[in-house]
Amino acid sequence: MRDTSLLELAFDGHSGRYRVQLLVNPELCESGIAHGDPANPSLIEWAAIDWALAAEIGEPEGVRTIIFDLVVGRIPEPDGSAFEICRLGAEPGEEAMKMASAIERALAPQFSAPSIKSLAAEGTPSRWYQNLEEFESAALESLDS
Repeated sequence: MRDTSLLELAFDGHSGRYRVQLLVNPELCESGIAHGDPANPSLIEWAAIDWALAAEIGEPEGVRTIIFDLVVGRIPEPDGSAFEICRLGAEPGEEAMKMASAIERALAPQFSAPSIKSLAAEGTPSRWYQNLEEFESAALESLDS
C-alpha cells in the first residue's frame, strides 16, 4: 500500500506565494490530466501548464516520493507574483519515470524543467530535497528568476 503522508502534507493549510492543489486520482491522457471524481473528472489541458518540475522528497533510506509540480497560473501581487500549482506524486522508480515521460512528451521543451527530463531519461530527477518546504522554496526561487 502506498504511503501518501508526504503528499497529504503537501497542501494541508498551504498558502502564500506558492499555492498548491493536490490532484486527486490523476490520470494522464492525450489532452491533459484528468483528476477528481472518476465518474466526472476535471481536466487540466496540457496547454494550461506554464512550467513543470519534479523532485524527490524524503530521506534516502526512508520514506520517499516523487513530486510533480505543474505551474498553471501566475497572480501578480504587490510583494511578488503568486503561483498556482497543481501537484501530483508517484512512487520512485518505473511509475515516476512513466509519468515524467508522458509530461515531457506532452509539453514543449521550454515548459519542462531539467528535473522532468532527467527523471524521464534516467529514472531520477535532478532535484532532491529532505522536505516539501525546501522544495517549494527552491521552486519559488527558480520561478522568480
